[in-house]
Amino acid sequence: MKSIKLLNLIILFFSLWLNFSNAQTDYSTIIVSDTITINFNNHYPISQVNIIPNSEQIYLKGKQLTTEDYQFFYSDGYFILSPSLPYSIFDTLIVKYRSFKLSMKKEYYKKSLVFKYDEKTGDTIKVLSSVSGGFSPDAIFGSDMHKSGTIVRGFTVGTTKDFSLTSGLRLQLSGKISDDIEIVAALTDENTPIQPEGNTERLEELDKVFIQMKHKNVTGTFGDYQLKQRSGEFGVIDRKLQGLMGDFNYGDVSGYVSIANSRGKFNTNSFNGSDGVQGPYRLSGLNNERDIIIIAGTEKVFLDGVEVKRGDNNDYTIEYSNATITFTPNKLITSASRISVDFEYTDRQFARSFFGAGTSVKLFNEKVNLRFQYLREGDDQDSPIDISLSEDDKNILSLAGDDRNKAVKSGVRLAEPDSLGQIKGIYTKVDTIINGNQFSYYVYNPGDSASLYNVSFSFVGDGNGDYSRQSLGYYNFTGIGKGSYLPIIYLPLPQLKQLGNVAVDIMPFENISLSLEYSGSLWDKNRFSSLDDGNNYGYARNILLKILPSQITLGELNLGRAGFSYKDRFIQGKFTSLDRFDEVEFNRNYNSSAQAKQQDESLREIGLLLQPVNELTLNSSAGFLRKGNDFSSDRFNNSVRFSDMKSFNVEYNLDIVNSKTSILKSNWFRHKGNAYYSFWFLKPGFEFIAEDKQDKQTAKDSLLNGSLKYFEYSPFIELVEVSGIKALTKFSLRDDHLPFNGIMTKESGSKTYSLEINYNGIREVNTNLVLTFRNKKYEEQLKQKGFLDNETILIRSRTKFNFWQRLLMVICIMKYQLKNPHVYKKYL
Repeated sequence: MKSIKLLNLIILFFSLWLNFSNAQTDYSTIIVSDTITINFNNHYPISQVNIIPNSEQIYLKGKQLTTEDYQFFYSDGYFILSPSLPYSIFDTLIVKYRSFKLSMKKEYYKKSLVFKYDEKTGDTIKVLSSVSGGFSPDAIFGSDMHKSGTIVRGFTVGTTKDFSLTSGLRLQLSGKISDDIEIVAALTDENTPIQPEGNTERLEELDKVFIQMKHKNVTGTFGDYQLKQRSGEFGVIDRKLQGLMGDFNYGDVSGYVSIANSRGKFNTNSFNGSDGVQGPYRLSGLNNERDIIIIAGTEKVFLDGVEVKRGDNNDYTIEYSNATITFTPNKLITSASRISVDFEYTDRQFARSFFGAGTSVKLFNEKVNLRFQYLREGDDQDSPIDISLSEDDKNILSLAGDDRNKAVKSGVRLAEPDSLGQIKGIYTKVDTIINGNQFSYYVYNPGDSASLYNVSFSFVGDGNGDYSRQSLGYYNFTGIGKGSYLPIIYLPLPQLKQLGNVAVDIMPFENISLSLEYSGSLWDKNRFSSLDDGNNYGYARNILLKILPSQITLGELNLGRAGFSYKDRFIQGKFTSLDRFDEVEFNRNYNSSAQAKQQDESLREIGLLLQPVNELTLNSSAGFLRKGNDFSSDRFNNSVRFSDMKSFNVEYNLDIVNSKTSILKSNWFRHKGNAYYSFWFLKPGFEFIAEDKQDKQTAKDSLLNGSLKYFEYSPFIELVEVSGIKALTKFSLRDDHLPFNGIMTKESGSKTYSLEINYNGIREVNTNLVLTFRNKKYEEQLKQKGFLDNETILIRSRTKFNFWQRLLMVICIMKYQLKNPHVYKKYL
C-alpha cells in the first residue's frame, strides 16, 4: 500500500512537470487520437496514461467542441460532456491530444478473466488466466532504472508506554523512464526531525525527500531542494526550501520558477573570538534570540574574511540544534580573530512561504543579456506555529507599526492558585521611590509567601534594561538603566520581503562589458499593521564597466596586459535584500561598521590592473563611500605581486582608509605581505600583517577607544613532500597596541609556534598531526587592570590504518586543548 502511495506521488508530480514542460512537446510527446462511443454514464476515459493539459481537441458530429461543452479531469484521465450539449446515444466522439512518451501502461494485472468451454457442463465459463508482464518495478520504470531502499519494522513497549508498532520506508530511484526523461528521487513515509551532525564536510540529511525529473530543456524538482540564484548585484538568493521548482533552458532563453515553504530566516552574526577559546560560540537570531535551530547545511563561516570548511578534519564543527560553532585545532582562535557566520534558522513563530521567478534572454548574438527576477519571502500572520496570539496581542501589534519596541506586553502575571487555592509565585513585588518617582521592581524569592508573581524577562541590550540575568529564571534588579533585561514580552512581528530587479549586460566588444541594474524592494516589517507602510519601498541601482585584461602594443613593442573597471552604485536607505550581496568584510574595508543602516549609500570604485610581464602584476583601486550627509570614507588599495607561480613568490598589499563624520575622523593603514622561495623539497618564506588605525575627534589629537595598532611577523619553512612526508612549521611574533589616556601604548606581546605533519607514504597508513602553542603576555599596566597572561596548546592527531585490503580499518583520533596551567579540556 505504501509503495502504491509513493507511485501515486510520482505520477502526480509528473503531471505537474508535464504542464510546466508544455513548451517542449515536440521532443518528448506524441499525438494520440481516440474514438469513443457515447455512453449513458457520461464518463469518457482516454487510452493513454497521461494527457498534457489543454492539448485536447474533441469532435462530435465532425464539429470541434468548446471548453464549455465538456469538463476534462486531467489528473484522472477522463472527461464528461455538458448536460446542455445535444447528442445521441448513437454518436461517436473523436479525441485528439498530446501525451508524454512513457513506458508505463494504464493498467497492470497478473491475471485476467477468459472464456473457456467446459466439457463437463457443456457450457462456456469464465476462468482466471495468468498474464505475463504484470505489475513490477521493471514494467513500470523500465530495466534502466536503478532502485534501492530500506523497509523498517519495529515495536515500542515500556512501563509508561503502550505497545505500538512502527514502520518506515525509504526509496531511492535513478534512471531513465523514456528516451528523453531521467528521474532522480528519494522518498520516505517517515517523519524524521533529526538534524544531521555538523562535524563532516558533507552532510547526510536523513529527512531530505524529493523527486526530480530531467529533460535536456526542462528540469522539475518536487520536495526538498536548494535554490541558488544571482541576478546582478542585488538579486542574490541561497535558500533550502520545500516545495516545487522548475527551470528551463531553451536556446537563448532560460529561467526558473520556485514555489515553496521557506524553512528558515537568513541572518548574519559577526563577532571577535576569545584567547584560548576554540568554542563553542553561540549564534543568535535577528533580534538576539538564543533559542533557535540552525537549518543544517545553510551556514557559511568566515574567519578574517576567508570562508572556512566544516568538518572534524577541516576548520570547524557546528551543533545545529544548539546553534553553536566550535573551531578545530586547524584554526587557532584569538581575541583578534574576526568571525562572521551567515546562516538560516528557524524560531517556529510563523509559517513561512517563498516564491521566486527569473528569466534570462540573450540577444544580438549573445552581445546583450537581459535578466528579470522577482523574489518574495515572508511570514503568514494567520498561521502561527509555536505561539498563540490573543485578540489583545493582535491589537497591540496592529498599533505598533514597524516599531518592535512598541510590540510588547507586560511579562508580569499573577501566579495561578494551586489545588489548595494558594497563590505561589517566584517573584515578590517591591514598591519604592527612585528620584522622587514611584517605581516597582521584582525580587526573585521563590517559596516566600509574598511571592505572588511569575515574571518573564526579555533582553533589550546592555544599558537599556533594569535587570541582569543570574541563572535560568533568576533575574536580579540592578537599577534603572544599569541592566540588560526588562520584565516585558516581545510579540513577534510577521514580516514580508519582496524584491524585483532588472539587469542588462552588454558586450559591444570582446573584452568590454557594461552592466546596468535597477532593483526595488518592499519590506513590510509588521503584517498585522498598516501603519508605517508608506516607507516600505526602497530602490537601488548599479553601473559596472569592465575592460578585461588585454594585450597593449605600441607598434611592435609589447607593453604587456592592462585591465580597467568602474563601478557606480546607489542604495536607498529603505532598500533591503533577501540575502547578503556585499563581500563579508565590506563594512570593515570602508570603516563603516558603526554607521546606521537606514541611510542612503553611494559607492564609486575604480580599478586598474597592469601586467608588464607574466611574472609581475600591479593592482590599484580607489573607492569612495558616502552614507547619508554625515559619513564619508575614501579607500586606496594597492598591491604588487612578483611570482613565477612555481619557485618564488613575493606579494605586498597596502590598504589606506580615511573616513570622517561631523565629529570623528579616522585614518587606517593596513599592510599585508608574504614571500617564499622553493628549492629541492623545501619552501622557506615569511608572512606579515600590520595595521595602524587612529580614531580622533575632529578638533582634537587624542586617540579614541576604537584605535588600534599591531604588527605580526611569521617566518615558516615547508617540506613539500619526501617519501610521503609533508611538514610545515611556523613561528609568529605579534605586538598589540591600544590607546590609554589618548596615547597609543603597547598592550601585549604574543608568540605562536605551529607544526603540521602529514604522512601517506604507504597505502596502509595515513597520519596527520597538528600542534599549536601560543603564549600571550600583557604589559604591566594591563595586568594592574585585571588582564592575565595566557597560554594555549592545541594538538590534533589523526591516524588511519588499513590492513588486509581494507578488511580491517582502525582510526585513532585525539584532540587536546589546554588554556592556562589550570584549565584543561580534552576530546577523544
